[in-house]
Amino acid sequence: MTLHRYRCDRCRKTWPPVATPEEADAQRARHRAIAHGGAAPDGDDIWLLEDRPIEGAGLSRPARRMLIGLGVGGTVMAVWNWIHGR
Repeated sequence: MTLHRYRCDRCRKTWPPVATPEEADAQRARHRAIAHGGAAPDGDDIWLLEDRPIEGAGLSRPARRMLIGLGVGGTVMAVWNWIHGR
């Protein structure tokens, strides 16, 4: 059986697993109405339980994005210096 979880990255809360995506969507709708005035916060997502790592393992999505950005930016700067240093 596939389980679904609603996660709000802005509030840093994950709801307990439910059996259907519709139940997770209902959790999301209630949370949006109460905590965010009906708006969709950044990082608002429904996860398939099998698709996510164990909670507390690995980096959060913003941390991964930051590291990727630093890696890309550093590579571009190194190439730029190598080209213009000749």
